[in-house]
Amino acid sequence: MGNSIDDRKDRLRISSRAFFVYGLVGGAIATIASYAVTMFLGLPFPPETLFRLLITPVPGSIESVLVETFGELAKYGTFALAVAIYTLLYAAISVMLGHLFYTRRVTGNWHLGAIAATIPTAIGLGFQAILASRVTVLNSLAGWISASAAMLVASLTYATVVINQFKTNLQRIQTKTATVGPKPLPQLSRRRFLKKVVVAALVLVGAGIAYRIGTSIFSGQSVFRNSTPIPVNNPPTPPDLLDLPAIFRDPRIIDLVGSEITDNRAFYRIDIDPIPPQLDFDQWSLKISGTVDTPLVIKRSELLALPVKEEYATLECVSNTIDPPGALISNAKWTGVPVAALLTQAGVRPEAKFVVFRCADGYTVGIPIDRAMNQDALLAYRMNDELLPSAHGFPARAIVPGIYGMMNAKWITEIEVVDQVYLGYWQERGWSNDARIKTTSLIYYPVLGAQVSGSIPVAGVAFAGDRGISKVEVSTDGGSTWNEAIIKKPRSPYSWVLWAYEWTASEKGNHAIVVRATDGTRQLQNPTPRPNFPDGATGYHSVEVVLV
Repeated sequence: MGNSIDDRKDRLRISSRAFFVYGLVGGAIATIASYAVTMFLGLPFPPETLFRLLITPVPGSIESVLVETFGELAKYGTFALAVAIYTLLYAAISVMLGHLFYTRRVTGNWHLGAIAATIPTAIGLGFQAILASRVTVLNSLAGWISASAAMLVASLTYATVVINQFKTNLQRIQTKTATVGPKPLPQLSRRRFLKKVVVAALVLVGAGIAYRIGTSIFSGQSVFRNSTPIPVNNPPTPPDLLDLPAIFRDPRIIDLVGSEITDNRAFYRIDIDPIPPQLDFDQWSLKISGTVDTPLVIKRSELLALPVKEEYATLECVSNTIDPPGALISNAKWTGVPVAALLTQAGVRPEAKFVVFRCADGYTVGIPIDRAMNQDALLAYRMNDELLPSAHGFPARAIVPGIYGMMNAKWITEIEVVDQVYLGYWQERGWSNDARIKTTSLIYYPVLGAQVSGSIPVAGVAFAGDRGISKVEVSTDGGSTWNEAIIKKPRSPYSWVLWAYEWTASEKGNHAIVVRATDGTRQLQNPTPRPNFPDGATGYHSVEVVLV
């Protein structure tokens, strides 16, 4: 068969377009397969490397605009682009193989399949090596064997498509030459095969979507998030509801009261990667290094043996907007070990200035030594009385009161004490290194454009980091006059406060409701509207409602 092809190769030009299309389809299936296998085995998904290459050069100012405009779609859109580029690599490999086939350098199924499986496997493993710190499974030879097998499985699905394209072209050659020789291969309809491949891809995609939705349903987490100013749990009535002022028992704001502690699954999440690291607590260790007397390596058992501390603390993203609100603020109960206890055990030297958190996803951030030595700064490993979820930093994250969420690192693997100011991942992109939380107040009820009548509760949350909130005021005439709201006692000095004001409107028509807060130092919230870049948004939140 090979000689027959050699003698008549000039009578048929192999279509690069056909190899590209088949490579693209095969690559899409292989990419989906690699995602399924890597997620199942807890391995890095190779396109994440391309995702990092795409986002690394983007300045913080541009990133801020993208996040504010598109929200999480900005990150996941970029991730989709990275996946598309990864799929195109398969198409490029297919075109190369088509050229090798055309020039007689590859003349059989075995050679073609071997090359089609080997090259993508090598690329996938190379990308995974770059992401190896994200998963503890790649700390061992067995892990790399699993990774190799996973990439090979994905590549074999791709190789199958390429080989079928090879057979199709053999068939075309045999049909055109019509010579006496070996029996031609059975007729294979390119269109029929392509249709089967597309159907298989759709089935895989559908299975993946069903898996994600099914996981969400069985875990109790909503598939879709609401668009309220704060994450809402939609929980049952709180058991202590009767102990609250009457206005907080109003059924129209019961979701707000029940969401004072944000459910783990509703808690906001902003990360540098679309897929969180997968770490094994038993294999995890924490290195304490730098300007210390005794560098330490702390294992899981040693961490859990240390005296624990519990505290309620609200986290707010520096990207959170006020008007309209971005919903990047949540409150939880955290359990862990004071960072100061760990640093004291290592022996911090007098020249220390910053404490740097290094994380499994490559993220780094530094905080001043005085904040790290605050007894309320925690290395937390529990969230709302459960082990940290993977999406929120498992097995250990920082909770440092008074500063924005970007300073509260997740998936921490090393704490380094340094003798100089440190600029972390976001700080190198122009975001604030001080990151002191600005006073924020948000209206949860009523919503923008609501039609209201009679007496209604105006309610929401207010937060000022470690300064606390001393007063919340509400205006129902666009800021001309102000009325003091009732504040529910916060869970801790570092927790947001719930506030409510009973408004009985008499004049029909449009009304602009505005809120402002005063922090624990008697400093009024900044009324000047400012964007979140580089050090947090300012201004007042307002909603316009219609009195009917």
